[in-house]
Amino acid sequence: MNSSLERSLQIGLVSSLCIIMFIFWWSATLASRLLTERFVFERLAASAGSVESVLVQDPLTPGIQLGNYRLDPAYGKPASGHYFVVQTADRTVSSRSAWEQFFRVPLLAPGEQRLRRGTGVAGEPLLFWYGGYSRHGLEFTIAVAEDVSDIKSKLQVFQWFSAAIALVLLLALLGVQRLIVKRSVDKLDTIRRDMKRLEHGKAVALSEDVPAEVLPLVREFNRMLRRYDQRLRQSRNAVGNLAHSLKGPLNLLLRETESVRVEKHERDVIGQNAEAIRQLIESELKRARLAGRGTVGQRFDLDTELPALIGLLEQVYSEKSVDVRYNIGPGVELVHDRQDMLELIGNLLDNAVKWSRSVVVVNLRSARGILIDVEDDGPGCSAEELGRLTQRGVRLDESVSGHGLGLSIVKDIVDMYEGRLELAASTRLGGLRATVFLPARSR
Repeated sequence: MNSSLERSLQIGLVSSLCIIMFIFWWSATLASRLLTERFVFERLAASAGSVESVLVQDPLTPGIQLGNYRLDPAYGKPASGHYFVVQTADRTVSSRSAWEQFFRVPLLAPGEQRLRRGTGVAGEPLLFWYGGYSRHGLEFTIAVAEDVSDIKSKLQVFQWFSAAIALVLLLALLGVQRLIVKRSVDKLDTIRRDMKRLEHGKAVALSEDVPAEVLPLVREFNRMLRRYDQRLRQSRNAVGNLAHSLKGPLNLLLRETESVRVEKHERDVIGQNAEAIRQLIESELKRARLAGRGTVGQRFDLDTELPALIGLLEQVYSEKSVDVRYNIGPGVELVHDRQDMLELIGNLLDNAVKWSRSVVVVNLRSARGILIDVEDDGPGCSAEELGRLTQRGVRLDESVSGHGLGLSIVKDIVDMYEGRLELAASTRLGGLRATVFLPARSR
């Protein structure tokens, strides 16, 4: 089932923002509570120091007791929320406010401290600070506690306030995020609009003013569109060449058919022109067989396709015993369209096998691109014919009989890939040498 990209992004971003804002709120409330408790614990430690300072030891009675020094008046009020207890091994001294609380105070070693949360007899939240002391060989523990109900209620107010702020921020971020995602996804509508324009013949390519993530896809689609357009033009040229070549023989056929003065002459002319038509049609059929039915965008696999292509040509020219030899250099890879390469190499080989006596040699090597050399031991072409073949603007099928239509197709494909086609005499075999250079990657 296909899902909406925009919907998936919205759901993912909304979920992420909700989680992030919840973590933000939880972290803020936790930090405020920990900081508040730390402040209270430090204040309790200071209060314990004040209690320790007013303790006196009577030489006539064992243990310690409170001296005649004034402490915080809250320690003298019952259930005031401020309490302290001094605990020795055998005696407990506490503030008047702690008489109803029944605190359990553990004996701690001198210098040892503990922090604890608890509740009072009425269920109020308390924070406890315990510290171990020693004086004149007597060890004792001072416990100081404070009711934090007011602080807790204020922290709850802060939590609700921070939750409200987090919610407002979340809604604002969701709105901004929705706008950003919508504007980003709307850029993809450019592709949809261009597709409509292509469908109605109002554009020849997709606009590349799209997000970077889909730009490679658009460029590849445009590349395939160019290949389709160039292939269409090649087909039209081929059909035009065929129609032009057939026009003359057919006209003669019609004229000779109308004239019945010389029956034998009529048969000869009809036979000659019918043979010309047959050869032209055979050439086009051969081209179609070489091109095959490859899908646009497939790459040409030299190791498998080249031997198959040679085998096909050996079947086509089974009446000739032609030895087709090929050599593929290291690192050679045709990263071009499969059908284009089938037509290019197929027509080069077809031309070479057709005019060779017994040997055709194919070499492919890397040279800042791909170099394809096809040589045969046929009759070749004269210097004048080679010059005309390589002249810019000259239609190859009208230049030299035999080296025409196939080389015209080759030149069209080479020009499409911005490569080069060179035709020369083969110094090694004595026939024609066709050299094609293709850039490493098509644009």
